[in-house]
Amino acid sequence: MKKQFNTLLLLFISSFMLSQQHHTVVAKETLYGLSKKYNVSIEDLKKANPQLNNRALQIGDILVIPDKSTPSNLNRISEYDSSINLQRKQNEENSEYIFITVEPKQTLYGLSKKYNTTIKAIKSLNPSLDKNGPKIGEVLKIPNNSKVQDKITYSHVYNQNDQNTHIEPKNVNSESKDEKEGANNLNQTETRVNNGEEKEPINLNNNKSETVSDLEFKKEGVNIVMFLPFHTGETSNNAEKRIATQFYSGVKLAMDSLSNKGKKIHVKIFDSSNNKEYQEIINTYNFSNTNLIIGPLFKSDLLAITEKIKKVPIISPFSSSDDLDDYENLILYNTKDQILVEKIVDEMMKKYADEKVYILYDDDHYKAAMYFQSLVKEKSSNAEIVLTKNAEDIIPDRNLVTNEYNKIYAILFSNQEPIVNKYLDTIVMYQSNQVNPISLFYSSLFDNSKYEEKLLDLGLLYLDTNYVNEYGFNEQKMLKMYTKEYCHMPDKYAIAGFDVTYDILSRVDEKGNLSNSIMKVETKQVSNKYSFRRIKKNGAWVNQEARLIKLLK
Repeated sequence: MKKQFNTLLLLFISSFMLSQQHHTVVAKETLYGLSKKYNVSIEDLKKANPQLNNRALQIGDILVIPDKSTPSNLNRISEYDSSINLQRKQNEENSEYIFITVEPKQTLYGLSKKYNTTIKAIKSLNPSLDKNGPKIGEVLKIPNNSKVQDKITYSHVYNQNDQNTHIEPKNVNSESKDEKEGANNLNQTETRVNNGEEKEPINLNNNKSETVSDLEFKKEGVNIVMFLPFHTGETSNNAEKRIATQFYSGVKLAMDSLSNKGKKIHVKIFDSSNNKEYQEIINTYNFSNTNLIIGPLFKSDLLAITEKIKKVPIISPFSSSDDLDDYENLILYNTKDQILVEKIVDEMMKKYADEKVYILYDDDHYKAAMYFQSLVKEKSSNAEIVLTKNAEDIIPDRNLVTNEYNKIYAILFSNQEPIVNKYLDTIVMYQSNQVNPISLFYSSLFDNSKYEEKLLDLGLLYLDTNYVNEYGFNEQKMLKMYTKEYCHMPDKYAIAGFDVTYDILSRVDEKGNLSNSIMKVETKQVSNKYSFRRIKKNGAWVNQEARLIKLLK
């Protein structure tokens, strides 16, 4: 299956687990030259980069270098992983200082503001620091009495002149005690960035009735407020913080790409991790000039803001719970199980001839299984459908006259690995003339060597909302841009951040408005396709798309 549908997830795992180095091809480089440079054979290079079996080396290609090589330069990813482990250990052992790992685009000035210290203090604690500033992956000692504030926000204007910019969220409460609060009782700091150079923050709260950032939100362009759970001030790297950070890295890349095409974007970000402060923001902030709200990421936070904000479109990147269906201004990007079921039924019925249907389901997908059964019954009243939670029940019927098996459909309604495992162990026992396997979801087990060849023989059909074709032109373009910017491959949250942001900003007009007609247009992004309709009258907009994948030899 890897030849046909090698998933990006496996690429991530191999890259990180094996600590493989990556190389970006430049002009005049050859496979022979690279094999000598990294002390690896041309054959091994091609095995690690299967696209080279079908075409020549191209400028800009990002190649995986097999781990047995001995390159002259250290692997950046390995350095970064090692430094994180060192950082965690040292922070546990030392109460006077903390140790942080430098991330891409971070500067001494930015670190001094983030950790409420001075550049001089950082330099004195790190005498080996390069005169040109910190390096990516470098571990720095920071005074432990510095405290990162509990919430963040920043304002930035993206436009066609903002090329190669990098912005970092800044601490909200960085003003002196004598400075007054601005509009809506929110202390704000703006970072202005030009050509990648970080400039001195400008205090927005000058006892005026409106802050600079509020005025910017009245200019031409798309005005966005974003809520992400950054957990500012927490040293532990919890799951929410990691998801938010990765998601935002994709958001940033999408906004940079669109701004380079002339799209003007104004954006503010708030940390939504503290529930009390989050409630304060949505109750006091003036959203009258906001065109779009991206986030929050989780259902409970979405319900809180939709109860308060009725007119501004709110983008839900991940949650598509039925609890959200009644809110007219919500746009749900994650394809609902209901939509996936409808697509599977439509595809199955193209060749269905009253074969017996088995549905293997888990408790979370019983409702979807019942919906599937009702749709099939509507289209074929004679259909025999068996719902089961035991894979062993899936058995083709033997014809008593011919002694041959009657073909069946085996439908999987679960993404729980133990159930997927049992399903696969069952269906691979049969031949392609005995069973038609279909799955509502993709599983990495489909690529397991134990099953992949047999699944190709059976012609497994499945739906995937996170499939990345790394050989596609647009997909390769995004992956190269991301790797160049962040020095590692994007995970699924980074890709979701890019897809959701790029898609919705491509739909709004120059004034930040969304029309009903533009919402219904089908688009294709890196990991999924998108078109929207309201499944309830005056209800939420729901994504109707998913990739339908059929495995064939």
